[in-house]
Amino acid sequence: MHEVGYSPDYKLIGMRIREHRLALKLTQETLAERAYIGTQHMNKIEKGHTKPSLPCVIALANALGTTVDNLLMDNVKALQPLVEAEVAAMLKDCTPSEIYVITQTIATLKQSMRIRGFSDKNC
Repeated sequence: MHEVGYSPDYKLIGMRIREHRLALKLTQETLAERAYIGTQHMNKIEKGHTKPSLPCVIALANALGTTVDNLLMDNVKALQPLVEAEVAAMLKDCTPSEIYVITQTIATLKQSMRIRGFSDKNC
């Protein structure tokens, strides 16, 4: 159910799109062409300066070879248990020393994200 006053974090959505694009070594122009959107619109989406429509997000996900939930996962609270389970699975075969380093890294990353405003109140 839609929360009153909820607004997706378009900056995070744009950052995730950019990460996927760069991982594929695509330019904004190439991705925009593949998603059938304008280059300026693509630029504004990545910067979080515009609100992409659902059809646009679907087109971008298809062009990036990913899923919509991968692009929106920072905004979907129901995914948090899935992400937590994925992290737990990754830690399952770690040594105590590896777990220590990983938790220290997470703590530092979390602090940095909050300082830079990349985290919401539920993080």
